[in-house]
Amino acid sequence: MKLIHEITRLNDNELSVSELIRNASHLISKFWPEQAGVLVSLSFDDISHHSGHESSNTEFYTSGYEAGGLPVEISVSAESDRHFSEDDTYFIETACMLVASKIERILSKQRIQEEQELIDKAYQLAHIGTWEYDMINHELHWSDITKQVHGFEADYNPDVESTIQLFKEGYHRETFAKAAYDAIEHEIPFDVELKIISGKGDERWIRATGEPEYADGQCIRFYGISQNVTERRKAEEDLELNERRFKALVQNGMDMIAILDEEGNYTYASPASKNVLNLPPEYFMDKNAFDLIHQDDKDRLYTLFTSLSNNETVQINPFRFLNNEKQWRWLEGTITNLSNDPAVKGYVVNTRDITERQIKHEQILDSLREKETLLSEIHHRIKNNLSVLVTMLHLQASDEQNEAVLDRLLDSIARIHTMASIHEQLYQTKNYAALDFSERLKLLAQTIKKTLQTDVEVELVFNCKPLTIPVDYALTCSLVVNEVLTNVFKHAFRGMQKGLVTLDLNPDSCGDKAHLKISDNGVGLPSNFNPSESDSLGLSLIDMLSEQIAEDYSFSSSDKGTVFTLTFSKEVLESA
Repeated sequence: MKLIHEITRLNDNELSVSELIRNASHLISKFWPEQAGVLVSLSFDDISHHSGHESSNTEFYTSGYEAGGLPVEISVSAESDRHFSEDDTYFIETACMLVASKIERILSKQRIQEEQELIDKAYQLAHIGTWEYDMINHELHWSDITKQVHGFEADYNPDVESTIQLFKEGYHRETFAKAAYDAIEHEIPFDVELKIISGKGDERWIRATGEPEYADGQCIRFYGISQNVTERRKAEEDLELNERRFKALVQNGMDMIAILDEEGNYTYASPASKNVLNLPPEYFMDKNAFDLIHQDDKDRLYTLFTSLSNNETVQINPFRFLNNEKQWRWLEGTITNLSNDPAVKGYVVNTRDITERQIKHEQILDSLREKETLLSEIHHRIKNNLSVLVTMLHLQASDEQNEAVLDRLLDSIARIHTMASIHEQLYQTKNYAALDFSERLKLLAQTIKKTLQTDVEVELVFNCKPLTIPVDYALTCSLVVNEVLTNVFKHAFRGMQKGLVTLDLNPDSCGDKAHLKISDNGVGLPSNFNPSESDSLGLSLIDMLSEQIAEDYSFSSSDKGTVFTLTFSKEVLESA
């Protein structure tokens, strides 16, 4: 019995498997009954140990049990004249069973420790803290992660009262207090997510679980986990808010939202269809969108629909759509190809009713067309009336004998003709707000050349870039050019057989300056020439009109001819 007692005393809480096997084999060899010389071999898995004295041992006995699914074997051999009795085999069997049992407990403890280490590592990776409250000794323990979760440093010592006070006053504190009470008093575990004011003073969402442990009807231990779930709760709140917003937009918005498949069939229509077309969403479920679109708009929209790339969004210009009263309503909106989006799998169409706006738009266009027609007719009549006036002046000039009067009549005819040509150009271009002055220059120069044709062969050269100016300024500019060119054709080429007139119009790249230059290769101006002091009506007009449109203007003359330059004012260019 001494052998069994000694093996029983081996402390499996402190020994490893190899130490247990070594100690057990020594004990069997040492306390074998009758102190007979024996050789003991004890093995488990790849661990084995031998104790005793080797001799001509021939008699042996082996016993085996399992521990952890592996065999534990004890083999005892004795000298040839030694036979194993029933007591011997009992001792061997009992010793083997005790060793196997202790090995099993050691292995179980190792497995539990390994599993706990895995759990602790998982908790650490997931940033989950553990806590435990000893109900007998009233001691509360937090892991380091639990302290981090609640916003405290590693040296913080928690207590029950301060822990409850961490929860936000009101619903959150009351909920936690009740959950803890029910767990302790009624054995009800809890798993709650509540707000706390952390040790750092910020507001956090905490997931807290609690599990009571009872013995003899009394709660002896209370343990659980703590986890900071602030980011997840915030994401959930944001998602919920976005879902509510989306629901409000889709269900209560003034725009109808629909989803079409690749054939244009409706797979979804928002409740706003009632507001837009006075049709319930279910009306569209067996319909194809193109069957409800006006024939004149169908091809345009079908081309837009079929050419839309994945994730592309385009504007849908106004089109007509049939409502429940078989009336055509004007709609506009956008369409987005989300066929590759698994949540949509179709084309999202967002439309709104613009019928009233479209009707007003058409009325405005009709009114505008009427006004344009009337304005065109007015310009045409002004041009005709000026032409009649020119004809009358021509008749008067034909009877005039005084050369000075005749010359002035002809100048007046040229000026009136210049004004009439402005109205003619407006009538032809249908633009009553502004004109391209470069084209105006070419037309005006060619007309004056034809009107004042002399024996001198005059060549016109144009270096004119496009320049748009308002109609009011165009008339003033034309009159200035008329006077300058009239003087050139009348006086610049006396005694010459050929002449050259060059017209340059150059807007600056920045758009706030433009320069007009009219130059000739004629005889030049008198040395004492001053347009502001001249008694010539034409020069007086140039001086007066140039002040209305130009920042400055000038005449310069040499033996190579005369140059007139004019810089348009910023006001003229900005009002175009």
